[in-house]
Amino acid sequence: ELLKQSYQDALDRWKKNITASDNRLFFIEDTSVAIESLSTAEREIPGLDVKYWMAETNFAALDKQLKELGNNRHASVRSDLVLHLSKDLRELAQNKPYLCFTSSVSGSIVNKELNIETNPLYPWLDNKSFNKWFVPNGCKKPISLLPITQADQYDFRANAFKEMLAFLEQNKKITRRSEPEKQQNLDVEEPLIIICGPSCAGKTTLAEYLAGKFGYYHIEASDFMYLSYYQRHGVTSTVKIGDFAEQALKDQPEIVARQILQNIQENKANLVVVTGFRSPLEIEWFQNYYTGEHPILVCFVTADADIRFMRSVSRNRDETASNRDTFDSADKQQFAMGLGEIENRFDSSTIKNNESLESFFSFFEEKYLKNKQLSPSKHLATSELEKLILLALLKEWSGRNYFTTTEIAHLINDSLSEKPKSKNNISRYLNQRLYPYFDIKLIDGKRKYRLSNTGYGKASLLNL
Repeated sequence: ELLKQSYQDALDRWKKNITASDNRLFFIEDTSVAIESLSTAEREIPGLDVKYWMAETNFAALDKQLKELGNNRHASVRSDLVLHLSKDLRELAQNKPYLCFTSSVSGSIVNKELNIETNPLYPWLDNKSFNKWFVPNGCKKPISLLPITQADQYDFRANAFKEMLAFLEQNKKITRRSEPEKQQNLDVEEPLIIICGPSCAGKTTLAEYLAGKFGYYHIEASDFMYLSYYQRHGVTSTVKIGDFAEQALKDQPEIVARQILQNIQENKANLVVVTGFRSPLEIEWFQNYYTGEHPILVCFVTADADIRFMRSVSRNRDETASNRDTFDSADKQQFAMGLGEIENRFDSSTIKNNESLESFFSFFEEKYLKNKQLSPSKHLATSELEKLILLALLKEWSGRNYFTTTEIAHLINDSLSEKPKSKNNISRYLNQRLYPYFDIKLIDGKRKYRLSNTGYGKASLLNL
C-alpha cells in the first residue's frame, strides 16, 4: 500500500515537472529493514522508517533491547524498485501502470559498535545508515567496512536493479553502453589543449587568455570532480573534496575525463582547452576515447613554490590562500594523485611561469600555436534559459558573489530578458540536475550559485 501511495505521489509530481509523454519512464526506490526479534507478522521494525529510526536510535539501547529479547540479532534489508511503465510496456504487463522489482540481503547486527568513516567515493558505505551495524551472512564485518568489490556482492539493491535493467533491455528501451571508437590520427592544425600543473602555476590564467584571444572553450577538470562529489554526497557533506578526489582517481581514473568528453560533445565545441587533470591515467583515458578531429596537445605549467604561494595569497580565494602549511599539504595531495608523474611524462612540454604574463603567453604561442589556423567555438549548444542564467552570472563574475535562484531571476529580468523569467523556472533548472557550470554554497541555509571556471568559459563564448 505504501509503495502504491509513493508511486502515485511521484507520478503527480512528475506530471507537473516533466513534459507529458506516453513513452517516458521513471523509477523510484525504497529501502526497508526488518530486525527479526523486534518485528511481527503485521509490521516490520524499523521497516520503511529506517532513516528516521537510525536518527533516533543509539547502539547501546538497541543492543540492550536485543539481549533482553534473547539476543536474536538476525536482520534483513530489502529494496523495492517501482518502474513507471510507458504505454507500450503497459500492454505487455496486462495494463499495469508500474512493475515492482525486489531484492534483499540477510545478515545480523554487530555485537559491538565500530568506529567507521564514510567512504569518500562510495557514500552508501557510511557511518550513519543501517549499513554501519549490518553484517551480511558470510561476512565478519559490517557492510560499511567491506572493500567495494565485496560490498557490491551484498548490495541489497543490486538484483532489483539488474532485473529492471534486464526487463528494459529485453523490451528495447535501453541498450548497454559501449566505449566510443578511439581517436583517429587526423592531420588537422587546431589542437585540443590540455594544461596540467600545480596550484597557482598559471593554468587557468593561460586558458582564459586562449579563450579571450582565440575563442577556446575553457573546461576546468576540478569543476567536474566537484560535480561527481555533489552527485554522491550532496552539497552539505563533511567529507573533504580532496579525500574524495584522491580515492576517485585511484578507483575510477576516468570519473572526470568521461564527463568532460560528454560535455565537449553536448556543447559541440570546436576549440577546447582543458585544465586541472591530476592523474596521467585521466589523460590516457581522454586520449584513447576522444573522438574529435583535433590533435591533443598536453603541456605542464609550473612555477617555483614560493611564487605560487604568493599568488595564492594575492588571490585569497580559499583556506589555502594565506596558510603555507595548508598550501604545501594540498600540493602534496595533488602530487600523490599523480601530478608528479604527469610532469615527468611530459617533461619536454614543461613551461616555467616565473616571469611576466606577457612572456608566459608569448612563449606558449610561439611554441604551440605559431602559424595555426584557429576556428573559435562561438556557437556552443545551450538552452535559452541556461544561456540567460550563465550571462546573468557572467555580469557578476568580478565580485565572485553567490546568488539565490530568486536573485538570479532578478538579474535576468533587470537586463537580459524582455519576457520575465520565473524564479520557479530557474529553481527547476538548477534542482533537476547538477551542472559543472556553477559553484554551489550553502549560506544561511540557502543554496546559492556563482559561475565556476567552466561556467565562465562557456558564458564568455555565449557573450560574443
